[in-house]
Amino acid sequence: MSLPEWGHSYNALFVPLTSDWQCSLVPAREMEDVDRGWKLSYEERLKACKVREAQIEQDQRDFDRRFRVSISRRAARACGDFSAYIAFISEHLGISGLSAPVDGEGVTRVLRDAVRAGRLMPAIDRAWRGSRRVGRSYAPQSWPKRAPDPKPIVYGVLNGEFVPLDDYGRTIDRTPYVPIKARTVAAASNASSSGTDGGFEWLGTEEAAASAVLGGNAAADDGGALDDELVSDADDDSMLLGDAQAFDYRPDVPDGVAFDIAKTPNEGDPGTWYTNPGSGQMRMYGYDGLPVVDFDFDHDHGQGIPHAHNWDDGVRGPGVSFSPL
Repeated sequence: MSLPEWGHSYNALFVPLTSDWQCSLVPAREMEDVDRGWKLSYEERLKACKVREAQIEQDQRDFDRRFRVSISRRAARACGDFSAYIAFISEHLGISGLSAPVDGEGVTRVLRDAVRAGRLMPAIDRAWRGSRRVGRSYAPQSWPKRAPDPKPIVYGVLNGEFVPLDDYGRTIDRTPYVPIKARTVAAASNASSSGTDGGFEWLGTEEAAASAVLGGNAAADDGGALDDELVSDADDDSMLLGDAQAFDYRPDVPDGVAFDIAKTPNEGDPGTWYTNPGSGQMRMYGYDGLPVVDFDFDHDHGQGIPHAHNWDDGVRGPGVSFSPL
């Protein structure tokens, strides 16, 4: 047998009783609820409360009969147990100074009265096998250091794009936020240099548009030459993108009076492009076969025609303006 669950507290005082019993005196404010985690049903909770109340009443009666402190006034000055009693009474019952007990009889009377009034709750172990001295269980005096939380990155909107901000709300750089998956796929995929399913030859325009939408650097380097990703490799004689003709999209008109515009599929071969034969929409698929970026030509989302949309975890983002030139 051991102490009841409500007898364990860092503010409790452990005192010996007659018949080799040990008791834990717990301040009433330290008593925890029967079902702290609300895991019991209503009926089980009522039953547990009744069992606990019966146990507390029995412990109160046994404490009143079996608690005795036999310390004389002369011996109290050098007795460690008496000092522990006085410290507990002063801390939790507010009795100190001239009203504090001076011998064992005074301690017995004060603690009995506190138990009868319900200010202290006794929890008795009737098969105690440990020390019979008066003592307390103190809380740990040191705690492990808590690792600081990682500092979040705060983004703001600049020219319709998300850019990181510093602690003062100022723009750190002008590189727009792009999902990692989209950046990885754009850098690793070389499929955009080939013709699309709709029969078009972009001559490097796909790379330029993807680089502009996904945050690629289209600026000239120190030597004044454009990045290799913005140079078309359609011919043996490479041509700078600035010298290319503007792309003029002319969709094939299907036969018949009425026709259905097919929906662009949400899954495709990794690293490939798909062109919708009806709307002309172009969609690039990432390494997992899911969309990464769309180029739309048949409508305006406030970003002009054409415009693009980034995809992030299967969610299509807002429109982003770009130029195929």
